[in-house]
Amino acid sequence: MDEQGQNNPKAQAMKAEATRWLVFFGVAAVLAVVMWLGWSLVNLRNPITSLSSLTSESTMSVGIAGDAPKNLDIRTEQGDEVEQALLGNVYETLVSRSDTNKLQPGIARSWQASDDGLTYTFTLQSNMTFSNGDKLDASDVVWSLQNTVNNQYVDADQLGDLKEITNPDENTVVITLNQPNPRLLRALSGRAGIVYDEQNDANYKNTAVGSGPFTVKSSSSSQIVLQRNDAYWGSTKAACGQIVLYYYSSESSMVNALKGGKISMAVPLSASSAEALQKQSGITVDNGVGFDKVLLAFNSANESPFSDEQIRKMTRFAIDAASIAKDAKDAYAALGGPIGPLEDGYEDLTGLFPYDLQQARQLRSYFGANYIATIDLLVPKEYEQIGNTVKSQIEQLNIGVNLEVLDTATEVTERMNAGTYNIALTTMGDEGDASVFTNGQSVFHFENGDVQQAYANASAATNDTDYQARMRDYARTVSENAASDWLYARKTFIAVEDGVQGYPKNMTDRFLPLSRLE
Repeated sequence: MDEQGQNNPKAQAMKAEATRWLVFFGVAAVLAVVMWLGWSLVNLRNPITSLSSLTSESTMSVGIAGDAPKNLDIRTEQGDEVEQALLGNVYETLVSRSDTNKLQPGIARSWQASDDGLTYTFTLQSNMTFSNGDKLDASDVVWSLQNTVNNQYVDADQLGDLKEITNPDENTVVITLNQPNPRLLRALSGRAGIVYDEQNDANYKNTAVGSGPFTVKSSSSSQIVLQRNDAYWGSTKAACGQIVLYYYSSESSMVNALKGGKISMAVPLSASSAEALQKQSGITVDNGVGFDKVLLAFNSANESPFSDEQIRKMTRFAIDAASIAKDAKDAYAALGGPIGPLEDGYEDLTGLFPYDLQQARQLRSYFGANYIATIDLLVPKEYEQIGNTVKSQIEQLNIGVNLEVLDTATEVTERMNAGTYNIALTTMGDEGDASVFTNGQSVFHFENGDVQQAYANASAATNDTDYQARMRDYARTVSENAASDWLYARKTFIAVEDGVQGYPKNMTDRFLPLSRLE
């Protein structure tokens, strides 16, 4: 300010007034921030996190390879597609599972099991409602479970031998078993554990009324539209206002839709499509893991050379499974046993039969030159390269191999069902499918008393910790007896437009929770 301004009383007064207002606004701003932080803390919220949990009214479009569910009745409709669309999105389960398939609270916030494994007591979350506004309490849980059992809905058999289901109060459910079922909690995290509205009499085939973060706005033979449930009882509402699920009968049409901007996410993808999309500008390719396991199935039927345990072990030592897994584009991790990394009882068993040509040849020497006839090896076209590798490695033992390449994996399965194979490169994709090696009438025709006893021990476990340990024992016993040669757990591939966040990665061929997608 110049000298004239300094000697001007009016100017000095204006300056003072301006200063007072600046101080006032500064203090007000600070107080506002402090009050906001205080409110956040009182409400047990992280103020930074709360910013990221803001919802939007945007619409996301998701492409799914496969046919749309014939109807919305998840109680009776077979196939994974209805689970992808509704489980965890529209319907919630008594017990939930994390993105790594670990059990966690769902509609039940906690549970306890008795020492004998016959009684499970569940304490429910508070203030739950269905999307139609009806209250969700213990009576709905009891009614849902009873209906599932009485009507033998999908996966009802997984609940085991139920004796009684009661609700001593509106926040407690007690399940009593006639005999232990260590997989009960796992069953309650799937279809069998869905809680339905007892008061709802809607047609389940075209209406889905659940307690999840979405409702079904509409459905057709080609798409399902999910809409955010703004009355969702949970702490975090869906990030996106609407999600449209588009179904594609061919993977190529889904890929073209992603390239053309019709959809923002495509799942699941083959390794070849994922590799091609990685070169596409504006698209991000990601991967996780599911339940699929790639293996060389041994036919242990009496007329097959693989009925001999020593021949099975010899073959496992001759095949460099670790290198096959390392080179395979769809390999997530090498295996070595019948249980995958997301399943109960997983253990890395790759060390049981490392590639050891010398050991394989030693075992081969126990058999005459012509004792082992030419081996029939079946592989689908997509795994022809692996088939050639396996063929050449077995041939190092002076054993002839007839490699037969079939067009599809389905054709391989058909031949396995017919029993016309010695070795078949195939996949197993069901959670808990390791139990197949207890059944001598399966396509493997594998039968072993020690294996059957190990599985019986696991089934008799009275708590999850014991069950996990016993399943590890079972898997090790199966692998030590060389029931097959497990190569690797297969990746799940997903592609999204750049900038898309919150998408699931694991188990996407079965479960597709979309509440964080934005």
